[in-house]
Amino acid sequence: MFTIVEKRDLADKICEYVFEAPLIAKKALPGQFVIIRIDEEGERIPLTLADTDPAGGRIKIVVQAIGTTTNRLHCLNKGDKIADIIGPLGTP
Repeated sequence: MFTIVEKRDLADKICEYVFEAPLIAKKALPGQFVIIRIDEEGERIPLTLADTDPAGGRIKIVVQAIGTTTNRLHCLNKGDKIADIIGPLGTP
């Protein structure tokens, strides 16, 4: 489980999320992405890493709520958890 440590509204249906993910934050390089899954039954969706904090063990993603999974993520708040974050993936 991965905890949302910060959520900030940037615009209508666009939010910035910071997750506690120390292993991903330590290895991620610019241009990489992660795949998230909200719960055990949810679909897996790729999202670009907006920023990382290797020392703090956190990653940041920006999400626009336009589909089923992103709308479900939009309903979550600070302190809530999601099932999976896989990454970093892709060529830096």
